[in-house]
Parts: sequence; structure tokens; C-alpha cells
Amino acid sequence: MSFICFRKKKALDIHCLGLEFKNPIGIRDLSMGSRAGFMTLTQPEDRILDWILKVQEHRNKTVLAINVSSDLAKTFSLVYDFSDLIIIDPDGDHGIDSPDISDTSVLLDEIVSLRLCYERYTPIAFRLSHGHTPDEIEELVNHCRLSGIDAIVAPGAKKVAHIIEMTQGRLPVIGEAGSQEEALECLNAGASLVETTLGPIGLTKLIKTLSQK
Repeated sequence: MSFICFRKKKALDIHCLGLEFKNPIGIRDLSMGSRAGFMTLTQPEDRILDWILKVQEHRNKTVLAINVSSDLAKTFSLVYDFSDLIIIDPDGDHGIDSPDISDTSVLLDEIVSLRLCYERYTPIAFRLSHGHTPDEIEELVNHCRLSGIDAIVAPGAKKVAHIIEMTQGRLPVIGEAGSQEEALECLNAGASLVETTLGPIGLTKLIKTLSQK
């Protein structure tokens, strides 16, 4: 399935990945921001079933993305029915060393095959590691496009721009940003959405800045 992301009539509303976002800014593992366009929850190390029960509390409050980073195939199956978007994150600790490319490609093929078991289509994004080189990024992004991965999560504006250029904007990119400035840089580089670690005050300031543009 190929997705086209586009702004709606309201200034910050965006239709992307078959989902409706009230704005392009998401928060990660922080208290629920009433103004956030989406929220990313990270899989815990253990007690996954207890965690899934808590995840249900956030359903229908915002677009809910779940970051899957260990025991990937099993956890993917467990969270599928509770997610609006699933992010596959082989490098869960975001270390310097990136996972092996060939192993990652096999993993992505397995994940996409698992999705065929479900009636409901849930988009899947792949999170790039900070340690991936430009050549590795191109190889992984090309494989994502061929295998049916719906979006890429990229750390920083430089990697966002690289992916936008190589795919000619045909694959949605979610930028990772640790500050308001970096979030704006990701959007200016072509990211459809931006995942941030901003607190409520920073989030409010960023959304206000976007609404004034």
C-alpha cells in the first residue's frame, strides 16, 4: 500500500499513513499531551501483557504509535490490535552500532508477512539507527519500499533530507527531534511528522510556532 501525506484545510491537520493527525508533532514516553498529534509508547522490558492493558487507556484519545524493540515478531503480534501505527526498532537502545543490515532485512520481511494474518491494515514504520551510514540507509530504505514498510523514522533533519531526496518524497518520513529547533528543521527537510521528547511547555510552544507560519 502506498500512502500520500497531505495537509487538510486546517493549518496543522495532516492526513498521513491512512491516519488523521490534528498536528504533525508527537511526543514519546511522556505524559499525554492534549495537543500532541500522536503519542509513541515504548515496549517495556518485561510484563508486556500488563503493559498492553495500560495501552488500552490511550486508545481513541490520540493517534497511538507503539515502538517495538525486543522479541520483535512476538511483540508485534501482541500489540497489533492495540496500535494505530507500529514502529519496528531493532536498535532499541539507540546505540552507536547499527544492527546488521541482512538480519534487519530478514526481520522486516517477517514482520510484513505477519501483517497478512490480520484483517485490519496497520501501517508499519522502521526506525533507523543513529549509527547507520548513508550507504546503509539507502540499502535499508530501498528494502523497506520493496517489502511494504509504510514509513521511515529518521533521527535528525540531515537523515530526513537524505531519505526524501532518494525516494523523491514517495515514502513518508517521521523525523526524530530532541528540541523545538530540531523539530522545525525536520519539517523543513520534508518530514511529514516529527516525534519529539519535548515536555508539555515545549510542545505547546512548538505547536504555537507552527500555527503562526
